[in-house]
Amino acid sequence: MEVRRIFVDKVKAKNGLVYVTGPAYKYVVNVLRKVPGERIDIIDGKGYLYRAQIHSIKSKEVYFKILDVVYHPEEKRPRVTLCVSPIKGPRMDWMIEKATELGVDRILPTIFKRTVVKFDEKDKKVERWKKLTVEASRQSGRFKIPEVLNPIPLRGITQYIKDAHHRWVLYEHEKERKIKEAFQEFKEGEICVAIGPEGGIEESEVLWLQENGFTPFSLGSTILRTETTPLVILSIIHYESTKI
Repeated sequence: MEVRRIFVDKVKAKNGLVYVTGPAYKYVVNVLRKVPGERIDIIDGKGYLYRAQIHSIKSKEVYFKILDVVYHPEEKRPRVTLCVSPIKGPRMDWMIEKATELGVDRILPTIFKRTVVKFDEKDKKVERWKKLTVEASRQSGRFKIPEVLNPIPLRGITQYIKDAHHRWVLYEHEKERKIKEAFQEFKEGEICVAIGPEGGIEESEVLWLQENGFTPFSLGSTILRTETTPLVILSIIHYESTKI
């Protein structure tokens, strides 16, 4: 029988047992319909997997006995941050799900001048996107859950990408540099990729990105939709990483 996984932000212990509450509790009890004695794997999103057995189920808590702990080191691939313009409707959900499967480490929804999606204090989009990364991580067998940050204007992204020495912006009007050149120069380190809205990145924004260490690259003559572009670049990074 397949052993299911649950993700927690922090492993909590009481009386020698690990326990979960909230959404993880509901998933174990109401969705999986697990009972005491059955196996579950608990993943903390930081690289640790706890092989566990359900000890008891209370009204709001599930208690586990830990059988073994496994540490899964980071894959030999660069960390990738996507600074991507939010997209209307379910296409953003689909992009986040697939980007998680392809190994993205951080998604930073970035507001460009031509971004059409609006956000307010009551908006639940980011909360939904975070839940999607958990589900996609569970489905794809990832040990770490990508970070999804709150939307931020383009000129505010630098505070989040200080460790990204390789900064690329995909720009449809770039005529000279193709994306393959980025990998010819790449050795190791964190990558940040900026991807604009479907209306395109304005020239002033590209100039600002260049002033802040970004190099414009083209994916070729085909114009891709905003939700497709991140998946193409993540697929290329995944492929190239196997050669490093």
